[in-house]
Amino acid sequence: MNYYESLNQLIDTIEKKLEMPIDYNDLAKVIGTSSYTMQRIFAFLTGLTVTEYIRRRRLSKAAEELRKTDHKIIDIAIKYQYDSPISFSNAFKKMYGQAPASFRKSDLEVTFFPKMEFNLDIQGRKELKYRIVEGKEQIFYGKATDFIEEDDKTAIANLYEQIEKDGTKKFLIENSKEKALYYGIYQSIYEDCDYTGKGRYYVVGKTPREDFVEIKLPKAKWACFRVPNHEQRDIVKLCNKIYDKWLPNTEYFLLSTYPEFEIYYEDYCEICIAVE
Repeated sequence: MNYYESLNQLIDTIEKKLEMPIDYNDLAKVIGTSSYTMQRIFAFLTGLTVTEYIRRRRLSKAAEELRKTDHKIIDIAIKYQYDSPISFSNAFKKMYGQAPASFRKSDLEVTFFPKMEFNLDIQGRKELKYRIVEGKEQIFYGKATDFIEEDDKTAIANLYEQIEKDGTKKFLIENSKEKALYYGIYQSIYEDCDYTGKGRYYVVGKTPREDFVEIKLPKAKWACFRVPNHEQRDIVKLCNKIYDKWLPNTEYFLLSTYPEFEIYYEDYCEICIAVE
């Protein structure tokens, strides 16, 4: 086992013990060193103490349970190794800025702190902020590509160039009656529940026009992640992180047959995926 494999085994051990007491001497044995040395190595490589990493992982899991379930707060506190609701509430407020009961009722973004992965760099250390939206069925109107391969970024870029030139984008923005200016929707194509590797990309709004195609966005629960601009390279980078880091380490499951879409606001956008 090489150095990074042993560190990843350490992370896996922590992950399995988030709902039980964790003995640092036992963690140290995973990488064959003392508790003191293990904690120094961890802090040096990650910028976090072992204690802080465990705390963030537990509170991240607790935040998801508060939003997803009706479990009692005291039961969640005990599950993630807090001695009392008060100590849990204080720790939760420190990370999320509000008490667990208030957080459960709010629609604020959830700060997800993912499981780490060690390689030549530390992957997954950066937090991903997201919000969960209960979306009703909606119909959108606009222009679309032909049926394309999933990784055909050229066809999507060409569509955006086309709607810029022919005034479609301007029409969508001018006829938007909400904060969102327009939407980009990718609908994968399935045959007998098997993914074909193909789909269709739409740029749409909520105002119909004679030359527009129509797409229906189904009722679903959506996890939405913010990109601080409209740059496609940043959108693609965050998409990769969502599927590579967020989904494998969260309690949510992807509804793969549902569309994936972007909501474009004036100076940022959100990537939204359907989850349960």
